[in-house]
Amino acid sequence: MAKPVTLKANLRLAIVALLATLTFTTGQASQVQATSSKCPAYEQALKQVGLPVAVFSQIMYRESRCEPKAIGWNYYKGKTHRDCRLAPASVYKRCSAVKSYDSGLLQVNSGWVTLTAVTCKAKKGDLTVLLDPACNLAVAAAIYRSSGIGNWRATSGLR
Repeated sequence: MAKPVTLKANLRLAIVALLATLTFTTGQASQVQATSSKCPAYEQALKQVGLPVAVFSQIMYRESRCEPKAIGWNYYKGKTHRDCRLAPASVYKRCSAVKSYDSGLLQVNSGWVTLTAVTCKAKKGDLTVLLDPACNLAVAAAIYRSSGIGNWRATSGLR
């Protein structure tokens, strides 16, 4: 017979699920508005770093909904947010179920530590700089120049 689930347990699971799917932000929410599945407020910045604007504006919308402080969690196979204790992003990323995480407008993966440090002139290991749109787009442009659209294949609409 299944163990009855308490209201407190259900509430905790709901909060964890919500936080795992929402963006973690610091300060006020972004004032950038997305329109028609694009991020027009960042299109000039995309052009300045040399990314194809039409494609990457759509990718940005799909990846972060134009929210520069978006963080997406990637879990090990068979693991989910339920395997992590509810905590702020800085603590949550150390959960043993989290394989990696993606940050910012174009969801740059946490594996790009060296490229991020060099491109954004940041301390190696400080991936919070990816929450700054200029840094995030510069790193994404460097990734795109070296390996093409492949890192965004799932959200590019291209196969």
